[in-house]
Amino acid sequence: MTDLVVVDTVVLQKANAPVSGDVNTRSKFAKRLKLLAGLRDRRLTVLISEKLLAEYRKQIPTPRNDYLKAFFELLAYPGVAVRNWSSWSGYNRSHAAGCRFPREDYHVLRTAICQAGATILSEEHRMLVTDKCIHRKLNVHVIDPTT
Repeated sequence: MTDLVVVDTVVLQKANAPVSGDVNTRSKFAKRLKLLAGLRDRRLTVLISEKLLAEYRKQIPTPRNDYLKAFFELLAYPGVAVRNWSSWSGYNRSHAAGCRFPREDYHVLRTAICQAGATILSEEHRMLVTDKCIHRKLNVHVIDPTT
């Protein structure tokens, strides 16, 4: 995984549960919280766009734990969150379509496309199966952060 990541809304939605007591460290929920802690501790840099921020706000109107609250607060700090929105040229569009990247998630892909290469963190199967093709064509990995 590169240091630049785009967090799919699905990951945040599944991490948006109250944290009470001990969490099984091997559970997917714990792995999501560990990811958010890594973002908070600046081990990773988040790529963000206005479209993705709008989706976050719509899908997660109220963060239900401190990890998500911290994530949303950090999005405002330069160096922790980097704004990115790639041009959507015919080249990029044709490769996304050829790799069968889900059209409804093109905004996530556009946020991830950058010179340095980035990783989309998602748990959505339709995105995950495009990893090899999208990486080969657009230098973007798509991985499940809970595996």
